[in-house]
Amino acid sequence: MKKADVPQQESMLEGHQRACYALDEQGRYVVVGSIGWEVEKVVNSQANDEVRQAIVTALAQVRAGKLSPLAYHMARRQMDVAMLSAYSGISRLRIRWHLRPGPFARLPEAILRRYAEALYLSADELRSVPEGDVHARL
Repeated sequence: MKKADVPQQESMLEGHQRACYALDEQGRYVVVGSIGWEVEKVVNSQANDEVRQAIVTALAQVRAGKLSPLAYHMARRQMDVAMLSAYSGISRLRIRWHLRPGPFARLPEAILRRYAEALYLSADELRSVPEGDVHARL
């Protein structure tokens, strides 16, 4: 892409710029500021909607007693079992087991702290989920 062709349409950057590489008049790559483009805005909006839906679904399953609060906090942080395993040092199999409400409720404090650190929460926050409509907070 040439320097003059770098998109400058409205995007999700809300007036901020991000760096893009483009070719200048001499054929060299240079850094050019871009405020984005419409396609990028649409794609990011769709991705954000999917993340929000995953959070709402996880919260509903936690409230229904099908999953532990760990599932909700993983969805909020956009973590899957493999990623949480890498961050916490807890095996994937144990994490899957701890996604069940019963085993999660019996977790020792040391394991809860490991999860809490990996999810940037306190142990008390990890044990709970928000009350009310979560749509307003997302």
